Amino acid sequence: MEQEPGGSLCGEPGAAAAVLRRAGKVLFDSPEELHLFEPGTLSPAPHVAEHIPDAGAFFVEWATRDLSMDRAREIESAVNGRRCQNGWFPLESLDSIGSKGYWRGPLTYLARMTADDATILQNWAADGLDDDNRARIEATVDHLLYQQGHAAAATWAVAVRPKTYLDAEVLGDRLLAAWEYNLGSIRSKDVAKSVRRWNR
Repeated sequence: MEQEPGGSLCGEPGAAAAVLRRAGKVLFDSPEELHLFEPGTLSPAPHVAEHIPDAGAFFVEWATRDLSMDRAREIESAVNGRRCQNGWFPLESLDSIGSKGYWRGPLTYLARMTADDATILQNWAADGLDDDNRARIEATVDHLLYQQGHAAAATWAVAVRPKTYLDAEVLGDRLLAAWEYNLGSIRSKDVAKSVRRWNR
């Protein structure tokens, strides 16, 4: 069933009933009404975006801490050059880089850092939904994450589930924890080595 932007579509019988979970709280006992709409190009909502960490900025701060100013500037430029129009970092820009092999350059570590982000965002956005609605939500937030970045994906999820308290701060904490874990085994000298290889 096609949806107009901002339109609504009631979930099928058996949709999410009232549950309490860390990611969000459904505030009613009847099937959840989803306000589904085609996202198009989204401007992240400030009240959502303020709780979502910027993957590019986080990586730049981590990767450049032991590098010279010139090398640090190279990494910052490479990250910022891949940002989309809304200023956020879309994961699609890492598709051609891969997450293994220092010879691919330092952005391979950014790909490794964000490897779990799609799963984290999908689980947060679709928490408590039945299979059909869950699949639809997961597909759209995944698309937005790769095309427009974390904040746009989270903004859409919050908008389509207005009666469910999707806590953006919880999402932000989960992303940060995953990033720190995924970068935990990478040494500063690995980053420096990747930058040197990058410049050959």
